[in-house]
Amino acid sequence: MLVDLEFFSPLPIDIEEIDRAIGGGLIRGATISIMYDAFSLGWALGFEIFKNMLFKDSFGVIHNYSLPVIKLISRASFVGLNLQRLAKRERRVKIIDVFGSKYGIPPYDDYVLTIPNPTEETLNPKIEWLYEDKIYPVAGEKRIVKLIHTLDGVVTLFGENATIKLLSSEVAYLAKMYRKRNIISIILLNVDVVSRKFVAWVSGLSDVVIVFNSRIGDGELIETMSILKSPNPDFEPSTYEFKISANNGTHSLSFKKSEGTG
Repeated sequence: MLVDLEFFSPLPIDIEEIDRAIGGGLIRGATISIMYDAFSLGWALGFEIFKNMLFKDSFGVIHNYSLPVIKLISRASFVGLNLQRLAKRERRVKIIDVFGSKYGIPPYDDYVLTIPNPTEETLNPKIEWLYEDKIYPVAGEKRIVKLIHTLDGVVTLFGENATIKLLSSEVAYLAKMYRKRNIISIILLNVDVVSRKFVAWVSGLSDVVIVFNSRIGDGELIETMSILKSPNPDFEPSTYEFKISANNGTHSLSFKKSEGTG
C-alpha cells in the first residue's frame, strides 16, 4: 500500500522557533491552542500564524465570538494582516460573525456571514451549513485555516458546559471531514476568563499547546512563551522570551529561547 507522504507531512508556519519545536509545522487537521492571560499580547501569535498560512495558498475563516467585526479587523492589522483586502479583493477570507449575530449587528460587508438566532443547540449545524453553502464553494480544494476568536468569547456567550459540547461536536465534524478537507484550527483562549478545568479540557483536545505568561516590571510588559504540547515524537517542552516591536504601523514578533530549556 502506497502512503501519500504529502498528505501527512507537516506544514511549516514560518516561525522558526515554533516549527523547530513542534516537528516542522502543523499536521493535517491539527488544532493549535494559544493560551494567554489578561495583559498578554500572546493573541497576536494566532493572527500571525493565520496570516502566514494564508500566504501558503490556504483559505481563511475566522469564527468571531468576541468583538464587533470592525474591531476584529483592527486587531488583525496589529500584525499587518489586512482582512479587508484579503476578503474583498482576493476572496481568500470569510468571517462567521457569531458575536454580531447574537447582538443584532448588521454584516459589515458581504464577506461577513451571520447566523440567525444562534443558540447552543443550533449553532454548529448552522455553521456546518455555512461551510457547505458559502465557504467550500469559494475555497475550492484549498486547505482551510480556521481561527476561533476567541474561545473565551464562546464561553461568555453560551457558558462553559455548552462550549464544551459545541467544541466536542466540532471536533467530531472535523474527524468526519478529515480525508475530504484539510482544516487546521487555531484557538485563542484568555485563561483568566475561564476555569482551570476548562483550560485542562481544551489542552487535552489540542495537538499543539502554546502558553503565554505576562508580568509588568519597571513599566515594561515582560512575557514568556512556552510550547507545552506537540505530536512530534522528539518533542521537548521549551520556553522563550517573547517581545513585540513596532515597525511602520505593524508589529513584529520575536522569540529568544530561555536559558536552561530545550
